[in-house]
Amino acid sequence: MSAGESIILSVEHVEVIYQRAIAALHGLSLDVREGQITALLGANGAGKTTTLRAISGFIGLDNARVSRGRIRFRGRSIENRRPDQVARLGMRLVPERDKVFPNLTVLENLDAVASPNLSKAQRSELVELVFETFPRLVTHSRKSAGLLSGGERQMLAIGAAIVCRPDLLLIDELSLGLAPVIVEEIAARLVSLRRDMNLTILLVEQSASVALKIADYAYVLENGRVTIAGAAADLRADPSVQNAYLGHGSSGAERRNYRDIAMARGAMNGGSPFA
Repeated sequence: MSAGESIILSVEHVEVIYQRAIAALHGLSLDVREGQITALLGANGAGKTTTLRAISGFIGLDNARVSRGRIRFRGRSIENRRPDQVARLGMRLVPERDKVFPNLTVLENLDAVASPNLSKAQRSELVELVFETFPRLVTHSRKSAGLLSGGERQMLAIGAAIVCRPDLLLIDELSLGLAPVIVEEIAARLVSLRRDMNLTILLVEQSASVALKIADYAYVLENGRVTIAGAAADLRADPSVQNAYLGHGSSGAERRNYRDIAMARGAMNGGSPFA
């Protein structure tokens, strides 16, 4: 990472325990720099969603807790705080599921979550930004959110987070269940939001091709640990990552898991998968 940007979020050797017995994260560490898009990649069960829920405080609703390590947001420890306490510090989570209030209209969804600390003019400005960013929502502004398509619901969920004017936006599984053309559209809009709002984004994504296209930096998780970390451009150019995840490998080649890729990279870099 560039030394020029300050670290807004730091996860330091974090372990998470579910139901007081089941370990989900094993000493996970990562940094998110202000103004950047950072991606968390990995297969199902790698610990990506657990990481986001530990950061945002929602892990407490899952009968789980951070049992070891520190999570710092702007230098302040936030591990095991309630979601509302974390949100008030300037963080918002767009969850994997249950993204919107289905019985409310698009406008009502945006109004329901807007920060009470903002003036009416500020709220209106942010709603206007949401509609400028996601024009599809304009024609559906008075439609019940439950009648929207999956892509439109994802746009609305991101918009509902934006009207809270967060410093850090967490997005869980951006592309889940969506058509590739819709994913590309939303990903491009995230880049513009980052620029327009000086927004910092931590993105969980299973598709490496989607995440590495818009991210500045990426971490790969496997079994609750970071196995690969580096600038997104470097990972995109890495032959082993290309071969396994970006569709540039020879036809018929077997796809390897993230840990295999990490170990292969480590062998090429003197034993360290993070080189």
